[in-house]
Amino acid sequence: LQRPFMLIDKTFEWGYGRMISMKKCLSTIFVMLFVISCSDNEIANKAPTFGFHIDKIVRVNEGVTSIGTFQAIDVDGDEINYAISNTDMGITQDGEVTFNIVPDFETEEFHSAVITASNDAGSDEINLTVYINNSDCEFDTASVFNICRFH
Repeated sequence: LQRPFMLIDKTFEWGYGRMISMKKCLSTIFVMLFVISCSDNEIANKAPTFGFHIDKIVRVNEGVTSIGTFQAIDVDGDEINYAISNTDMGITQDGEVTFNIVPDFETEEFHSAVITASNDAGSDEINLTVYINNSDCEFDTASVFNICRFH
């Protein structure tokens, strides 16, 4: 009476009476699993990321064109390209955001944009809202005496 795969004294009895040692069998299985796992798990290039996706809120004074720097990180060290959705703003390849206009509270109290960081591996986005601080110095003599206040 033959039973396939029956364990007898650390050997397998296989079908037609062939004996295969457990050590040889296990090392063959290990090598097969190792080859399969290595070939199926290629390391993929990752897209740039801004990290936590919390909306960025910034306040700037009227007349100030600098907004701030918003940089993404690429763990692979690949180059990152930046874009911004609001045409009143611009962004450099270092992530520095500025106004292309002179911001004025009376014209627009806030500006919104989506900043995108991308490369060949993909992209990531964050939302940006820039509130403009109103100035007391626009139409009075406070600017002459250099006592401007923003609120």
